[in-house]
Amino acid sequence: MISRHPASSHSIRSTPMRTVQLARTPVSRTCGRTPWSRAAGFTLIEIMVVVVIIGLLAAVIIPNVFHNVEEARVAKARQDIQALTTALTMYRLDNFKYPSTDQGLSALVERPADPSLKNWRPGGYIQQGSLKDPWGNEYQYVFPGTHGRDFDLFSFGENGQEGGGDASSVIGNWNLDGSGSGGGNPATAASGR
Repeated sequence: MISRHPASSHSIRSTPMRTVQLARTPVSRTCGRTPWSRAAGFTLIEIMVVVVIIGLLAAVIIPNVFHNVEEARVAKARQDIQALTTALTMYRLDNFKYPSTDQGLSALVERPADPSLKNWRPGGYIQQGSLKDPWGNEYQYVFPGTHGRDFDLFSFGENGQEGGGDASSVIGNWNLDGSGSGGGNPATAASGR
């Protein structure tokens, strides 16, 4: 015989249940997403293709940009040398001689201790910052010149050191046209080495 569980013998109160009717709506097969939501993101392959294209463009453009920066520095050095040449010419016209190698280009900014300079311009011939080349090195000045000029005015270029580069890396008042010709190192020729 089957015995009944003691809890089942108690009477269960019946509570009235409410019935709620739900509106029937058709269920979409996209699980609640709009048809366009799947196409909103990028796949890994699409992102990789874009990264490869950007890399190829960078490989072509960046060397050209850096080359242009170096060409701009060379052009600025040539313009600076022309401006310094003009200032040296004005110095000579006022004082009847060029500054000595020992006085250097600083004679264009500050009055040298030479008592024979009676017509030196108050305020100088150039500004102080004009004595450095685009690479941050001092322009070199040698008087008398060794390249068929009254003086040599030059920059060692990007290398910034005497004898550190080839002769074409020296930018001087004798090769402003960009030819790079004109012989060896002017500092070596002036010092007799």
